[in-house]
Amino acid sequence: MRFLKFIRIGTWWFKLPPFLVLIYLYFIKANIKDIRYESYLILFLLLGLIIGAIFASLINNYYDQEDDTIAGKENLMARLDKRSQLITLGTIFLMGILYSFFLLSNIFALVFYWLGWICFYLYSCKQFRLKEKTYFGIILDGLGSQFFPSLFIFAFLFNGYINNDLTYIISGSIWMLFSFGMRSLIIHQYYDYENDLKAGVSTFVNSSSESVKNAFKFFILIIEFLSFLIFNFSINLWVLILPLGLYVLLLIALRIIFNVKYYFFKPHRNYKSRSLFFDFYVTILPFSILLLLCLKNSENILLLALSIIAFNVPTLLNLMNFFKKE
Repeated sequence: MRFLKFIRIGTWWFKLPPFLVLIYLYFIKANIKDIRYESYLILFLLLGLIIGAIFASLINNYYDQEDDTIAGKENLMARLDKRSQLITLGTIFLMGILYSFFLLSNIFALVFYWLGWICFYLYSCKQFRLKEKTYFGIILDGLGSQFFPSLFIFAFLFNGYINNDLTYIISGSIWMLFSFGMRSLIIHQYYDYENDLKAGVSTFVNSSSESVKNAFKFFILIIEFLSFLIFNFSINLWVLILPLGLYVLLLIALRIIFNVKYYFFKPHRNYKSRSLFFDFYVTILPFSILLLLCLKNSENILLLALSIIAFNVPTLLNLMNFFKKE
């Protein structure tokens, strides 16, 4: 458990299911009905994402030690001596290099994979520290955590031949950039507002005027929803009917039974609140698409069961903790 906390798994594990949405929708688009034979492909892509996510967490903790100390935030990297810190960073970097050997035959996948790593280095390191450059921080985090990893997945799935499916690929990558990249980071900055002020860290949320923030947030929402619709339209919009219906019922139930409030960007501090559409993207959509693939071929049910254990059970436990809060 200490290791999982050290790599900050809680900050990125829940962001993996939307990447699975990209993969599952590719299976539907390519009319692949028996996805048991694609299990190794899914695991391989997830492994690459996980290695990149661990690097992003560790490099951020490495350069955030001073700020976290000032703000009184826990930073497990600070408990290691300098030599151990460098060995830790070198180990995860070496893992990325070893993973890259399997991408040498696909230059697009290789380039997109490492562009994500470069973005996170520029985002965190003291020489550039783009995380404190308002818009640049928001955009660069989204590029590193969502946009380039999405392009990496598409390039790998299409074996580098991406020209004929640009609308599908670009719209899917932009949806990830604006939802789990930019919007997710702004929400995180609202949660970290007080700590950032204590540490003197300048962010988009604590250094921009309300009018600028509102305009930029409106722009993010418009692009997020338009890109999501275009992405699904390039496959089959009927795929959205079941998950959207389930999500609307969930919103109504949580509102009536638990008086849950909803938001797009700024959490309601004194109330139980959920970010709109994140439960849809993280839980309902990947589950529904995988269920659809199971209806096409009942032998896919093993993957559905594994997906529930890996992603839906942790989400359910988090939800239970959420409702226990006063």
